Amino acid sequence: MNILYILQQSIYNNEGKWISADSNVNMMSGMLREVLKNRPNWNFYILIGKLKDFADIKSYDEIFNDSRVHFIEYNFPVDAFLSRQHFNVFDFDKMYKKLPKIDVVWNNITELSRNIKTYLSYKKHDAKLITTCYWLDAPEIGEGKVDQSISYDWRQMDGFECSDLVVFTCESTKKAWIENAKKKFPINKYLKPILNKSVIWDFGFSQAELNEYGGTAFDKKTILFLNRLSGINYTHHEEFIEALKILKKIRAKDDWQVVFTNPSQKISWEYLKANVPNLYVYDEHTLTREKYIKLLWSGDISVHLYEKERYGGCSHREAVYTNNLIVSPKVFEYKRIQGNNYPFYCKVEPEKIAKALNKALDSDFTSLKNAVEIESRNIESSFEKIGTNVCNDIDAIMGIAYFM
Repeated sequence: MNILYILQQSIYNNEGKWISADSNVNMMSGMLREVLKNRPNWNFYILIGKLKDFADIKSYDEIFNDSRVHFIEYNFPVDAFLSRQHFNVFDFDKMYKKLPKIDVVWNNITELSRNIKTYLSYKKHDAKLITTCYWLDAPEIGEGKVDQSISYDWRQMDGFECSDLVVFTCESTKKAWIENAKKKFPINKYLKPILNKSVIWDFGFSQAELNEYGGTAFDKKTILFLNRLSGINYTHHEEFIEALKILKKIRAKDDWQVVFTNPSQKISWEYLKANVPNLYVYDEHTLTREKYIKLLWSGDISVHLYEKERYGGCSHREAVYTNNLIVSPKVFEYKRIQGNNYPFYCKVEPEKIAKALNKALDSDFTSLKNAVEIESRNIESSFEKIGTNVCNDIDAIMGIAYFM
């Protein structure tokens, strides 16, 4: 089977260059590793930004190296917002004609699915279309991610409607889409048919990859902030930095330090050095996966503050697996995995974050009463658990009965 996989990239630096340390890239790699283990005769053709547009890699082999995986340079705008709207049919046609017969187009840019479906239909290609959404816009329920005058929810509904298989990343995201869609679109005409062809692929990390490396404990308790920093404060790093200033004042012991991964470096290290108390600079460069994983195993506490991003981020799943205490709001997937009575929840307010951090610094993961339950729920998001579902769902839309 030949699958065209259209990657949705999100992280780029101030110089307009893509960064491969992107959860969407890492999810693709983890998915490929597990799916190819289950279906060794499948081949993937990855539509990805041009190599010259990356800041941190010299070869696509640094992302994934396998003879069954073929990277195809494509002229995506180096912009997470504009690339969700840009479709050049001339470029797409030129690219598609060079491929072997494609059985499945797996598109991760929901807003472009209708364009792709139209191309396939007009050119009489019979490839099935899978649409996955990693960035849901739900303005009708107060979870809009762009100005409402350019809301993406119309294009996302359109992309789902024309697809053969619709993929949500988690139950929380699916619920958000349903709640938002009910306020805009006819339920029987659009919502029900879409839900009838929808599945959940809740994959966030690879157990095998995280087990490849270990970490070395730091001299001080180490607080991690693994998510990107950006000018729109998407991950609430501003509240986190203010919380650290409060923590510095209220904690008697100077027994802690904080590490930022800062993958896109949209916020400069000079700013962080000037404004973050107890900052430990682990590495000013974009981390390789090896260095990132070693950092995970070396950390003690990981802070995750998404409120509108219901999945909560892949780094959250990775931090749980590597036995970091999580400080987060009590919402959506954080709440599902950590449970109702988890002791380190906080509102996304500097004073509340600082209070939770101060409490977490006097504890550790093994002391949690529900540590086993947290680990068990978290592992359900691993590629090892979800990979078989992905294979079977793709077989199903192709009319293939596969027997294990």
